[in-house]
Amino acid sequence: MDRLERLEAIEAIRNLKARYFRLMDTKQWSALKGVFTRDMKVLTPGGDIWLCGGAAYAQSLKTSLEHAVSCHQGLTGEIEVQDAENASAIWAMQDVIVWDTAHPREGWKSILGRGHYHETYRVEDGAWRIATLTLTRLRLDIEWPEGKAPQ
Repeated sequence: MDRLERLEAIEAIRNLKARYFRLMDTKQWSALKGVFTRDMKVLTPGGDIWLCGGAAYAQSLKTSLEHAVSCHQGLTGEIEVQDAENASAIWAMQDVIVWDTAHPREGWKSILGRGHYHETYRVEDGAWRIATLTLTRLRLDIEWPEGKAPQ
């Protein structure tokens, strides 16, 4: 892979990550599944598989965020291209999410999170896609619905 091809790959991955945030925050669920590989894996910070499949992850995001206003920011991506079909990156991130009532699983009213996305990418069907995703948080500020804080 020459220098120009490497730079083109880096720019395509930057655009992919920006598209991920935009599609998620604007609730374009059908298009969102296209940013992931079909066999995409969401991993816990400990390395365990939390979810498999790009379509399944897009559905999970829809379930979590459909009744919320979310604003995700990806900052300062450190992108490393291994070869013409594989790359990895770490993105500093911040997310601000406010649910109409509460998160359907966690029960939060709102969160302000900061941390990092750790991702791998693979070319699938001629385009870069997210193959694995792990979110690590440095800080998570949680607001609970009135009278519903955990004991």
